[in-house]
Amino acid sequence: MTRVVIIGGGIGGATAGCALARAGLEVSVYEAAPELKEIGAGVALHPNAMRVLRMIGVEDAVRRVAGRSEWSATHNWRTGRVISKISRAQQAATFGLSGATVHRADLLDVIAAALPAGSVTLGKRCVTVESYGGVAVARFEDGGEIEADVIVGADGIHSRVRAALFGPDDPRFTGKICYRSVIPIDAVAGERPATDNAQWLGPHGTVVLYPVRAEELINVVCHYDDEHYRHESWINECDRQEVLDRYSGWHESLLRIFEAGDTWYKWALYLTATRSRNGRGGGSRSSATRPIRCFPTSGKGHVRRSRTVRYSPPLCRPSPTI
Repeated sequence: MTRVVIIGGGIGGATAGCALARAGLEVSVYEAAPELKEIGAGVALHPNAMRVLRMIGVEDAVRRVAGRSEWSATHNWRTGRVISKISRAQQAATFGLSGATVHRADLLDVIAAALPAGSVTLGKRCVTVESYGGVAVARFEDGGEIEADVIVGADGIHSRVRAALFGPDDPRFTGKICYRSVIPIDAVAGERPATDNAQWLGPHGTVVLYPVRAEELINVVCHYDDEHYRHESWINECDRQEVLDRYSGWHESLLRIFEAGDTWYKWALYLTATRSRNGRGGGSRSSATRPIRCFPTSGKGHVRRSRTVRYSPPLCRPSPTI
């Protein structure tokens, strides 16, 4: 049986593990953290992602913890005018199934529960991968190592697997930042907010809202043009007043939601060379041409497998920003 080691036990790694196990491969997942845990944020799963979740047998469980909404609408930033609108039913008719909006922690819990028993090892941080003949080797911070036929890199934006294949990233700042918060609907003053999936278009920014955990929480992601803030981190907190000031003049229903958010985060958006340079890996030639049988689940790159270079697309890559 083909042995597959997945580095990273987040949403991508757990999804890959379920899919490969269902295909009859022997799967082991190694996660650096002491528990499988996601940040407090939502993720929008479009029909293509839901099709993957259906294939690995977790679609129904994901829908049970998803937000409840009938419509997806685009609004004018100041007046609230509806620019476009589509229903879940229309989406399902077009694509064969509808999307869903889910808290990332809930999604990971559902997918991780579907992994083969005993397939996850926690507290193992990968530092590099190498290959010897037809065997790939992952080496860990604690001095341990594991051999496999294939190693899948699902270890995030600072992936050690990707660095071993292509060399270090060369991130490029996009000139945009994001603010995010998850806000209890009951905490919003005044009229109860709509639970539609909503995108608000305005000057220098876009605001995306959608429900998670039925209609309990609103996930908020706000994009804004900013050439100065360049810190890339999902866990860097910012003051709520900064968000209110940035979106001053936007529709009052948005500002009421923002005001109800106790905790806000912001991060700068970057592109990295290994994922954006004409679809090719951006590392040194030596790192990109060694015959390591490794496959990153995120980021574009040509991967050397035996004598053939192929790009292996992600099994499921939901966007953190929508």
